[in-house]
This record gives sequence, structure tokens and C-alpha cells, in this order.
Amino acid sequence: MKDTDYNPGSVAIFLQDGQIEIIRKADPALLEEFFARIKTLFGEIPIYINSGGEIFAPYGSLDMLDEISELAFLKKVSEALPPSASGDPDWDEAFFVYFPGICPLLDIDLSTELLNRHKRYISQYSYSENISPGIIPVYVSREFMATLPAEIKGTVHDFLIKNINNYDVEIFYEPPDLRQYRLDFTLSENRSLKMTESFYKLNRKVKYKEMLPAILKNPAIFRQGPSYIEIEVYRGCEYSCTFCPRQFISNGSDGNFLAPDFLRTLYADLDNQFAFPMTVCFGGMGEPLLHKDLEALILETLNFKSLKELIIETAFYTDVERLIGFIEKMEKGSRSKLTFIVNLSTLNEKKYAGMYGKAELKKVLANIEKLGGVLPKENLHVQILKITEVEEEIENYFEFFEKKGINIVLQKYNRFAELMPEKRVSDLTPIKREFCWHLARDIYIDSQGKVALCRQDFNNPVGDLKKDSFTSVWENGLKSFSESINGNHSATGAPCLHCDEWYTFNA
Repeated sequence: MKDTDYNPGSVAIFLQDGQIEIIRKADPALLEEFFARIKTLFGEIPIYINSGGEIFAPYGSLDMLDEISELAFLKKVSEALPPSASGDPDWDEAFFVYFPGICPLLDIDLSTELLNRHKRYISQYSYSENISPGIIPVYVSREFMATLPAEIKGTVHDFLIKNINNYDVEIFYEPPDLRQYRLDFTLSENRSLKMTESFYKLNRKVKYKEMLPAILKNPAIFRQGPSYIEIEVYRGCEYSCTFCPRQFISNGSDGNFLAPDFLRTLYADLDNQFAFPMTVCFGGMGEPLLHKDLEALILETLNFKSLKELIIETAFYTDVERLIGFIEKMEKGSRSKLTFIVNLSTLNEKKYAGMYGKAELKKVLANIEKLGGVLPKENLHVQILKITEVEEEIENYFEFFEKKGINIVLQKYNRFAELMPEKRVSDLTPIKREFCWHLARDIYIDSQGKVALCRQDFNNPVGDLKKDSFTSVWENGLKSFSESINGNHSATGAPCLHCDEWYTFNA
């Protein structure tokens, strides 16, 4: 038998827990398209799936393997492959096609090219690093599956990457490289579904090579909705930090705050209009712990259906006993979504007093110890800025907190578009300026309910959520993002050409 005479024995489709609820919202035409493309590519071969048999019944005969573990599911698929036809005891040619999700935009030409390479080079595992998920499948051999242990951490692909030198792997590269766009067409969550539907409506037969031109021409396809919402729940702080923009702006709005019912209305609108996984951060130009109803704000946020994580950024110098007691009484599921990042850039008491304006270091460290007793270990972080004043402390800082089992964030210094003096130890800004992730996915809401075009320019609002709908406010930022993604950075209306935050990504 020639090396290229063999073909895949089956197709495997694995759906993550909860993905069926996303797929139920999908246009049936997307599901029909996916299974039609599978048939075009691979003909009449067995198709295995681990969930949602009743949804997919109209599109052909599928074999159900009721497994919530990807590893267990794929091992069963592998075991069901037909016997090797090679006649060579040292070579088992049997392999299957793997889709981690439902992929209506499957590119037939690219999938065929990777299939031919898999067969030509007798690969054990073939995939692409740069092509967006959902465009081509993975080809997995029975030989590869036979080497996997009974249990692994993460996905099968994670295992492959960690042990890639042990296998014959075909890594397929096809330009353009769209990894920076973080596109996903597997219907894995609402954003993936909306993105897939948008491309499908735009061009039912869209090819991978046509996707970037389509995004540049129709930026709203990419900018579907926010994923990171920074909320200034309270404006004001009792500190006078030398690295904080509050020292360089007017603080005439100090004392303003947002009420719990504002957040309740905001979250209801977001759930109704977007329902994407979102991270909420209590931050802005103030200390969140000074808000008199902080616990009520936390509860409203934890009840937000689309919440991925609530981050509270704080200097953590206030009296925290009430807050600690509140967190201690939380249900485990709610507590797991609550993260604290404590702004603490030095462990030197004298330097702390000079940098923060008050000699509260011992109190802050004591507060961190208290919080560590009630918060999951992975949800507590201390943050040190990578600035000239503390450069020589970084090694000792890490050693101090690592011994305590506390996570450390080595945070890039933000000059707020040249508002603040230069304090960076080094400039790691990419040479080529691409689009701004913050204009693409972020929303910054101040303590009066106004939404800034970007957090670098918080005095330039694009809407007022106490008067305007969230949808209209979000759409007001589209023109700026359109300019950004097309490289017209001077036309965004934001201080993009003086900013080095555009390449960072929050959520």
C-alpha cells in the first residue's frame, strides 16, 4: 500500500460542557453547512460526537459517545478505528479527523491540503498553529492516542505541545497569520457564534484568506462587543502615589460614586444585548474600597450572568474587617470569581511612604495576610510596577511573596499617553503598530456613568450610560476602532500615537 492510499477512518467532534446551549442558539443553516462540508471532504465515514445527538439528528447519522472528558472520548474514537491495512507491524496508518467544536466555516481547500501532508509525511498528529480554530481540523493517528497516559492535565493538544519532540508532527502554516485577532469559529461561546454568523451572512463561502480583508472592510464583524469593563465605582483616593495619573489631572470630581442599581441596570443591558463572557474591574481614578456600599456592588457584579471574573484593584490600605467577613460568608462558586490585585510596588517602608504618600506598608501587608485566609490562593495577587524606583527590588520582592504562596504581577508602567513622567525600565513596545485591543474590546465607565473613548483619555466621553443605551454607546466607538484597525492611528480621536498600551490585552 502506498503511503498516500489511506484515508481517515472516522470523524470525532467533541463539545465542551455547556457548549450545547450555545449551539441551540445557532442558525440551523450553520449546522447543516458544517456537516455538508464534512461529507464533501471525507465522504460517508462514521461521525462520533459526545453530546447533543437530538440537535444534530437532521444532518446525518452520528454515533454518540457520552463522555465529558476529551481524552476518554478520543480514546474511544481511536479504539473504534478499522484495523491497519498497511501490513507493516511497525506502522499503523489508521487515523481520524478531530473537530474541537462545530465548525461551519471549515475551509475545504486548506483541510484537504493538510490531509494530503498528513498522509504524505506519515504524521502522527497534524495541525496548524496560525490558522484560527474552526477553519481546519486536526488529524490524529491511533499511534499517537496509544501513547497517551490514563490522565492528562489540560487538553490532548496541550499534551502534544508539551511533548512535541516525541512525535512525528506536521505543523501547517498558511498566511495570513491571524493569531493576534484571537478569532474562534468553533461555536465555543457566544462571541464565537456571533462572529461565525457574521462571516457566514457576509459570504457563505468565505475562505480563510478572505477573512482579514473582510474584517478591515467591516470592522464591526470583529468588534462584536466588550470583553473587559473597567468601572470607576468611586472617584477619589487618600493616597498621593507618584506613579498615579491622579497627581497630574484635576480631581474636582472626587467623591462621586456609582450606586448598586446603576450596575444592576448595566449588567441587565449587557446580558440582553451581548451575553459574551466579560471581565469586570473595579478601578479607574479611585480606590474602590472607599465606596460605602462596596459589598452591594460586589453582589450585583457576581449576579451578572455573563461575568467571567470580577477584579478589584486596590492599594488595600483601608480597614478591611467587614470586607473580609463578607468574603468569608460567600458561596464557594461566587468567591472563585472574585480576584484582588493589590497595588504594592515596594517592600521598603521608607520608599513606600515616599511613593504612596503615607506610611501604611505594615497595615497593607497585614491586610493581605487576612485576605489570603478567605480568598482562593489563585485569586489573590500583589502587583509591582516595573519602574526605575524599584528595579533593584524585584528579585527580593518575588522571593518574599513566593514563599507565602501569593501570586505576583510584574506590571508594565502606563504613562497615560505621556501625561506622566517616564519611569519605564525598558520599552518593550512592538516595532510595528497594529490595532488597539482596548478600542476593540474595552469599556471604561467613570463614577458619573460616562464612557470614555479609552482609559488613556478619560476626559473624552462617547456616551453617558445614565442617559444612553449601552448599544448606542458601544457603537459610538466603532469609528475610532475602524481607523485603528486600518492603520489610521492619527484619526482615531484618541491619543494613540503617544500611547504604548495598544498591544496589551486585558481579557
